[in-house]
Amino acid sequence: MAETSLANVNFDNIINNNHYKFNVGLFTADGRYQELKIGAINSLVIEDTFTNFYHKGYIIINNRFDGVERLADFKNNEKLGTSSTFTPNKGFIFKGDSRDMLIIDIMPKLDESPFGITDSKDAEDVFRLIFTFSIYDSEEIPGTLPGEKFKKLSFWDIHYEFLKEKNSYFSTANYVDGSQVTNLSDNDRSVNTGDAVKFFLKEFFNEDDGWSASVSDEEFDKGATTVFFSAPARYKGIDCLQYLMSRHVSDKNDNYDQGFLRLERGSNVFKLQSLNKIFQKALNGNTSGVGEYYLETFKLGIYSDKQNEFGINAVSYTPLNGLYLGKFGTINNFSYDAMPGIYSQQEIVSTIIHSYDYDSKTFNIDEERNTMSSCLSVYSDNYVKPFNSLSIDNNAYINFYPGEYRFLQKNVKNIFSVVEAADQRLSFGRNKALFGNIFLNNTVLFKVPGSTHREAGKFIGIDRDGAIPYSDFDSKLLGVYFVVEVKHIFEGNEYFNELRCVKTYSYDNLFLINSR
Repeated sequence: MAETSLANVNFDNIINNNHYKFNVGLFTADGRYQELKIGAINSLVIEDTFTNFYHKGYIIINNRFDGVERLADFKNNEKLGTSSTFTPNKGFIFKGDSRDMLIIDIMPKLDESPFGITDSKDAEDVFRLIFTFSIYDSEEIPGTLPGEKFKKLSFWDIHYEFLKEKNSYFSTANYVDGSQVTNLSDNDRSVNTGDAVKFFLKEFFNEDDGWSASVSDEEFDKGATTVFFSAPARYKGIDCLQYLMSRHVSDKNDNYDQGFLRLERGSNVFKLQSLNKIFQKALNGNTSGVGEYYLETFKLGIYSDKQNEFGINAVSYTPLNGLYLGKFGTINNFSYDAMPGIYSQQEIVSTIIHSYDYDSKTFNIDEERNTMSSCLSVYSDNYVKPFNSLSIDNNAYINFYPGEYRFLQKNVKNIFSVVEAADQRLSFGRNKALFGNIFLNNTVLFKVPGSTHREAGKFIGIDRDGAIPYSDFDSKLLGVYFVVEVKHIFEGNEYFNELRCVKTYSYDNLFLINSR
């Protein structure tokens, strides 16, 4: 996508009573193009989920009398900033080959937004929604009037589509120094797992193939262990990527934590960071100030429109300098769900890893580092202690304690692994339990007026004033949340965000008995 100067942009669409640049269009690689006006779009939903490195979603278009494919759009390509040359006098026709593409470029006029800031390149990086999506599925939805119908198009990022389509012949052996690679052992043809992911991405998305993506050298976790990998003939790109990521653990400084790959929107830059590194960016070090990854503070509207009739000093559960956007940051309705026992009893358990060392001809059983005690120790260090400064006695508390069966090893998993490195085997044992403890944790889901700066993988705060008395539920509900999913929902001239967030700690100790 070509860069567009905001100084020359027409913010001619009114959304949520603010001016927006709103350019959405369909195009094919052979030059067919159709602009989609905001009035023809019944619903546009862009989903950003942390556990997926890519964005996806769907759009529902008013397709009365097959208007999308029947009407030709003779405009040039400058509005969407693409480099394709469109064929004149030809309308858009769906080909159904996942090369029907949806271009999205949405940007608010910032000097009229609740942020009250002027346009700048840094602000554009934060607020601009710009994507090239591949349409992978479609559905016609008949209406109730003659000729009335709608077209639902499901899409995901074009990079993900290419990974699903194209075979890969990647091998770590190609990235080992030395001319006699064929004479080296598998161990000597290994590279660090993070480097393997980086080399694969650079090799797969190359300029010769017509599509590229860059990789961040500064924010790309190297990994604690090495891997030798040569793609089988049947492997697509996504198979290679999933295989390498399944064996990745961060280094000792991050407690051999989980790593997560993200494709940054707009810049198309891949980043690989440990979850521990991400949580360290929620707050500003050991202070209660906001960190690099802290987006904003939300307030519960149902608790904040009453006067403090109890004479209680309000307790702050969030950073004092967190951004609050008034009506854009007020939660009027929300759902709050505790960790579901049906899943936690299956996923958050000790996992005993069995393996075989072919050199020493011995069996190994990894138990100590994969127990519940070990898991909770790492969980506390990586995902609880970063919030110490916001808790009642500068000591945040774990908000989940497994029961007796799990501590006494009466509820365990047993799996066999062919991985030789003990540190790498943590990705199949302890880190699976850590994953469950994060993403199955207490969850809040709410819908607020939209802002384009919100994204998964960042942090928000949820707070209220002192209008009602304190209870232990506040310690559970209020505080800093990790954003695991953001939906950008455009419906006509209205724009909403739906956020799903998890909280990994409590403000005070909520458990009467902590040991079991």
